[in-house]
Amino acid sequence: MVIGKRITLLFFFSLIIFGEANGQKKGKLEKLLDKVYDKVEGDTSKPNKKYFVALPIWGLYPETGWRLGVSLVYLFHTKKDAITRPSLLRLNGQYTQNHQSSIKPYFDIFTNRNKFNIKGSYTYTKFIENYWGIGNTQTDASKELYDFTLNKMQLRGTYQVYKNVYAGINIETNKMSELGFMDGSAMKSSNILGVNNSFTAGAGVVLSFDNRDHIYYPLHGHLIDISTLFNSKSIGSTYEFNNLTIDARSYIKLWKYNVLALQAFGNFNEGNIPFRQMGTIGSDMFMRGYYNGRFRDNHALSVQAELRKQVWGPISMVLFVGAGNVGNKLSNLMDNIKPNYGIGIRGIAMRKERINLRIDYGRGENGIQGMYFTLGEAF
Repeated sequence: MVIGKRITLLFFFSLIIFGEANGQKKGKLEKLLDKVYDKVEGDTSKPNKKYFVALPIWGLYPETGWRLGVSLVYLFHTKKDAITRPSLLRLNGQYTQNHQSSIKPYFDIFTNRNKFNIKGSYTYTKFIENYWGIGNTQTDASKELYDFTLNKMQLRGTYQVYKNVYAGINIETNKMSELGFMDGSAMKSSNILGVNNSFTAGAGVVLSFDNRDHIYYPLHGHLIDISTLFNSKSIGSTYEFNNLTIDARSYIKLWKYNVLALQAFGNFNEGNIPFRQMGTIGSDMFMRGYYNGRFRDNHALSVQAELRKQVWGPISMVLFVGAGNVGNKLSNLMDNIKPNYGIGIRGIAMRKERINLRIDYGRGENGIQGMYFTLGEAF
């Protein structure tokens, strides 16, 4: 199995790096890397304020064939001080062997001393994906492919009302169109909402507490983020439903740059919910190893813990474990809980901003597995 071979290579690579770490504190390779970072970031007396990184996107998937793309990242500071957080512009684009494509521009801007934070994204996707049905007991017997076109816009703005406390608004629109199905598709003939195209539009409020020492690689601190979204026909939405999302994180510094990271993430919906906006488990951020949408329903909840261990210079390893579930009712979230666990390797992309390149391998129940290559931590 390809993924099995890749994770074996990850283990061997880790052993090689760890062996060098034990053999010498500051070898030639690490000194060379220090010079490269200094060249990119500038020296201590005159550090660079802007960074640009281009990263490849790659993968091989049964439903799409190969996927190739690029992620362009531009990082900068609106104010160069010890308080103002870095701002980010990012553009992701990819194309597949079966002629699917996607593009996603994204921005995350912090003003002077973090008084305002404005973030937003636009997603255009003409893609194909798997659908298993709704519920937490769906088997592979119900699996089928469908294709679709998605236009999605997200915009969020918050203001610092008190130290480490932020409040603001949240806006989102989703347009699902050009859905195509396999011959004899059970999905097409079902009565699930959103199967015949849909447009949803919603707005809500955001309340957040954030005292993390850093947003990309926290060593200590907490984040509690609560957001709501009310989708209404009065503003053009095909369906009316309400969403509550809660993201709670805690970071405990163990020694040096070694950290225990904890997260609980909940996505709760009430009303007439299109199938693709239901709660799901599985992504490169939580419940790693599960296909995104492998299980979906009105509500989703997951928890995870990750041990981040620096092994040598710019190289770190992580071990993670978690559990999650979806349910039609909140009480169903305790039925058939799904486990996940895995390992990953990190390589520093931007040293001063603590941004890592990430390769993760995750596993779940019944041999479910996935591998991820991206920029930044899972949470």
